[in-house]
Amino acid sequence: MKQKKIMAVVKGNAYGHGISRVASVLEQEGVYGFCVALEKEVDELINLKVTKPILHLGRIHKNMLYLLDTGQVRCNLTSLDDIKLIDDYGKAKNIIVNAHLKVDTGMTRLGVQKTDIEKCIEKLKKTNHINIEGLWSHLATADENDNSFLSKQISFFRSMCDIIKSNFDKIKFFHIEPSGSIIKHNHNFFNMVRPGISLYGATPLGTPLSELKPVMEFRAPIALTKSISKSTYVGYNRTFKADHDMKIGLVQGGYADGVPTSFSNKGIVSFGDEIAPIIGKVAFDITTIDISKISCSDFDYITFWGGSNDKVRIENIAKRSKKIPYELFTGITNRVKRTYIDD
Repeated sequence: MKQKKIMAVVKGNAYGHGISRVASVLEQEGVYGFCVALEKEVDELINLKVTKPILHLGRIHKNMLYLLDTGQVRCNLTSLDDIKLIDDYGKAKNIIVNAHLKVDTGMTRLGVQKTDIEKCIEKLKKTNHINIEGLWSHLATADENDNSFLSKQISFFRSMCDIIKSNFDKIKFFHIEPSGSIIKHNHNFFNMVRPGISLYGATPLGTPLSELKPVMEFRAPIALTKSISKSTYVGYNRTFKADHDMKIGLVQGGYADGVPTSFSNKGIVSFGDEIAPIIGKVAFDITTIDISKISCSDFDYITFWGGSNDKVRIENIAKRSKKIPYELFTGITNRVKRTYIDD
């Protein structure tokens, strides 16, 4: 199989992992470039002095055009209006703007619609300040077992690739695959991929993969342990009532840190090989756990997800609380300290 260029997706603060350190490591590891969604994220990467290309996945606004001046940013063309805006700016600045044209193959989000492709091509042919470097789209069902709609999108995108190649012979890149499709299919027809969540050791396919090692361990210390009697209520709104004498741990982490309220009375945490259930409502700063059967003490750290215990792999935790791993990763707030360990 031919080698493909990797455009690493680091939007959302690198899926909650910290864009500064993640981008630095990925650049050292040789990724071709980075994908982000917002102007702020483009600015952040430029200020971090990354040297690789930056593909802005969102729609560019006239107030953001200054980002194109360095030549590092790849503009996303997603409508006929975008073409005029970018070409006019290139003319005014006397620069050639590298752009990736996005076509809507069935996600029905950003992207030129099928009915406008011909007009789009004709308009691009008349421009003097846009270089079409890539053609791209996005899959709507890459994480599903039924591949019928995915196959339709792939087929349509391949036909678009043929049309664009016949009109722009200098185009370099064709990409449509996110993590789910890379893991399941990795179509040889395309020469660039956009891995996101798999970079962080998780899969969007629901079941953890042994080939992926969790990058993050989300943990917090036990602020206090205490013994309570049978029939004692725990937490806001008294949603938990002890049915026996028990020992509880008050963990210094709550929804202000990224522990979702959906973990209330449902979630679990790990302490090494041991597992403890979350009881009562997850609060702003505190999550209460039942430690009657585990041997932990004040100021010991417990793990919400990640680490070495497969029971708290983020895919399993997300399924248990009816969330998706993306939501858990990106929900970790800025007040949580990120400590990086070189391995």
